[in-house]
Amino acid sequence: MSLPPPAVADRTTFFLGGPPSWAKDSPVPLMLSVNALVRYRSRGERFPSARCLWALDSAGFSQIGQHGEFLLDPDEYGGMVYRLMDDFGAPPVFASVQDWMTEPQILARSGFGLRQHQEFTVDSYLYLTEQFDQAPWIPILQGQSVEDYVEHCRMYERAGVDLAQAFRVGVGSVCRRQGTRATGHILATLAGRGYALHGFGIKSDGLDRHGHHLASADSYAWSAGARRRNIRLAGCTHQGLDCRNCRTYAMAWRSQVIEKLKTPKQLTLAV
Repeated sequence: MSLPPPAVADRTTFFLGGPPSWAKDSPVPLMLSVNALVRYRSRGERFPSARCLWALDSAGFSQIGQHGEFLLDPDEYGGMVYRLMDDFGAPPVFASVQDWMTEPQILARSGFGLRQHQEFTVDSYLYLTEQFDQAPWIPILQGQSVEDYVEHCRMYERAGVDLAQAFRVGVGSVCRRQGTRATGHILATLAGRGYALHGFGIKSDGLDRHGHHLASADSYAWSAGARRRNIRLAGCTHQGLDCRNCRTYAMAWRSQVIEKLKTPKQLTLAV
């Protein structure tokens, strides 16, 4: 008698996007942005002492989207990750390289083309893994079509990188189309190549449809959802008018995302 396959929630690690201060006692894995962590460096403050699993996002979408480039050069970024490994209490499960997204608005902001963004991403992985070889860097794939992502795989292969041996292979530029059939095709194709995939910005709809292709995923969507919908939980005492920075709401949101994966159509909080 064969057993049913495990639920997506039981085999996909979901990292909740949140501020660094939560890492000191978070009961769930967190995705932390370098945008928030760099503020500690600029103010000369000590990092919180992490006591949970966490991963690092390079904040490429916001930095390139606003400035057309990364604000930290590769040596500054690599050095900061080393400092986090020493001073943050617990090292990251993985750290994103400085990957260049391929959404049209990001390409327009940088002034470079899709293939150039893919080349920049491979170059970032090669440089960081050579110069900061003790950090848990993961390669990241970018593209728009299935063919784009497969070509990006070939770029890594030509550079001598075996993606099938990587702990995780990040998949970017899919969060704004995560619920589409095209994204499902992309993830299925990459998973079929034997990669342990991490989906950046994949929340409930994407996980519900495509989570069986992913080893892990993350999302900060709870904050934007609370802001857009003016959500404030009953009993919240924070000063903000909505729960965009509310840990109670964030944890409830994550719990219901996980529950939705086990029992679809049960989600009640806005996601």
